[in-house]
Amino acid sequence: MSETLRHMYEIYIRTTPEKLWNALTNGELTKQYFYGAAAHSDWKAGSAYEMIDEDGDKMLFGDVVESDPPNKLVYTFNAAYDPAEDRDPPSRVTCEIAPMGEICKLTLVHEHFAGETETFKNTRSGWGPILSGLKTLLETGKPLGFRRPQEATTGS
Repeated sequence: MSETLRHMYEIYIRTTPEKLWNALTNGELTKQYFYGAAAHSDWKAGSAYEMIDEDGDKMLFGDVVESDPPNKLVYTFNAAYDPAEDRDPPSRVTCEIAPMGEICKLTLVHEHFAGETETFKNTRSGWGPILSGLKTLLETGKPLGFRRPQEATTGS
């Protein structure tokens, strides 16, 4: 595993830590900003999770490594939507929520890639639209509406 290959994002959202945590873990909300995928888990350390798309297919899966609501969530990341990524070993996502008055800072780090894998390459462009959608949903109550990663990167 390469500790140096990682994607890191910081966004500021006008919301509470509790609402942000709920948006990260509630399937009814994730499907509004995570390319139509609903999260399924109890989000306790050691539990499994799945992200299921609108067709009922598994998009992502993994295990919850650490869960400290509403402050920190760590989980393994296995892509099931792309055969090339499906062969990659799991990577790890850490979400840290820091309240800052009326806003929250969300820091998302995706790391522990086994080199420049397909997962590493594809998640580089995937997280931006997801996090923008999360911010928009929480601040306006309306989703951006991306249903596929290609819509976010090519507009089609």
